[in-house]
Amino acid sequence: MADLPTLENWGSTRDSLHQVALVLSAIRVCCVAPQPNSLQYSLGLTPRGLSTSRLNVGGELRFDIADLRLIYARDGREDFEIDVEGYDQKSLIDDVVGSFGSLGIEINPPQTHITPGQRFEIERSLAVNYLTVLDAAYGALARFRAGLGGWLSPLALWAHHFDLAFLWFPGGNMNEHADPQLAFGFAPYSPGLERPYFYAYGWSPKSGYLKLPVSAPARAETGSYTGLYAGYDDLDRSDRFGSQVEGILRDYYALARAKL
Repeated sequence: MADLPTLENWGSTRDSLHQVALVLSAIRVCCVAPQPNSLQYSLGLTPRGLSTSRLNVGGELRFDIADLRLIYARDGREDFEIDVEGYDQKSLIDDVVGSFGSLGIEINPPQTHITPGQRFEIERSLAVNYLTVLDAAYGALARFRAGLGGWLSPLALWAHHFDLAFLWFPGGNMNEHADPQLAFGFAPYSPGLERPYFYAYGWSPKSGYLKLPVSAPARAETGSYTGLYAGYDDLDRSDRFGSQVEGILRDYYALARAKL
């Protein structure tokens, strides 16, 4: 395959895509029941972007990252679509609510993470590059996850931090706030870590966050969080990308699971 995109100079596009994901998440939160480990705050992935998955009002709201459109589809048809260019978060969520209302569907999404005034700045080519990288990250994480035993949360995108992640639990109890766990994910950025990266960390009530050696080119992170950090810029972005990511995470898993 061709080398994966570098994701250089994409800060404005990245932040705007994140803001749209938060709009999608707000719609999901008001239209699904609370779920274990707060999964009502997560989004599903599609080949072209993100999805609320099925809502209790029927259908799903999707974000087509390649075409920069929000699409509400149910019963095999598209009921409305919105091109997100030119919007800010507040005007977008207001139009989404209005579009649902025109279908006779009244929704009241929370607006905790919705702010007005900052219009989206999205370069389409960079949005497509992000979608390409997100697909590769999803593939690597999904293959790694499939090889694990134990109890697993779904692999999903969390709009608040814009990261793709899942949890592994060594026993039948799966409460992220109380039970031993390992987390594995991919983040396009986070405060203090402005470039994309894969991460892993382990936690238990007894041990706290685990401090462990990691395999190169990953490093042990103790600043923004305690765990494994594998910078996207340090990884081989050729056809070895997936196998390299999986190998780094497997090495961490082998050490961490024994320490919980």
